[in-house]
Amino acid sequence: MKNEDYFTLTNLKERGWTDAKIKNWLGDADLLKDNPRYRSAPQMRLYLKERVLSFEKNNLFIEWKEKSKERRLKQSNRMKERMENERKKLFNYIDSIDIKIPSYEKEELYLLAVEHYNDLWAYRGNCEKYASIDSDEEFLNRISNNMLRHAFSDYEYELDRLFGKVGKIDGYYRLKDRINKEIYDVYPFLKDDL
Repeated sequence: MKNEDYFTLTNLKERGWTDAKIKNWLGDADLLKDNPRYRSAPQMRLYLKERVLSFEKNNLFIEWKEKSKERRLKQSNRMKERMENERKKLFNYIDSIDIKIPSYEKEELYLLAVEHYNDLWAYRGNCEKYASIDSDEEFLNRISNNMLRHAFSDYEYELDRLFGKVGKIDGYYRLKDRINKEIYDVYPFLKDDL
């Protein structure tokens, strides 16, 4: 007999079989063969297609497979519902965060942003990146916005809290948008340059 006359375990599982049903209904493999890819791997268990296909016509198998599909669909729907609930909880949490952005005069804000920017790049070991109060206004607005988000809100802390949560990517954008909205409420001119 040729390999085409047999199903492997992988083939059976692709057809909807489980380990338990293979063991209970098909029993021992019809043929054991060395694994052609890995010599040290266990022998491959092969099942005669003719025997498998014959059993798959059995009412017992047909009913079990239909119930198995229904069960998987229900599990999938429960998982989707659970994940959607987790997303909603995360978004509700993000929406409930109290964000307070301090108010400064424009020049004072720029001075703080320049100092923050220069300190950040010096800490990172790149003193070539340097800002001054005479830098381009669009650049000053951008670094002011970044400073307010990173240094004057709990943005970094809240990002850490998103790690591993369902919906974390959308949560990241929602959090950033919420903080930016608060920044733009206090400093509308920052939004104009973004």
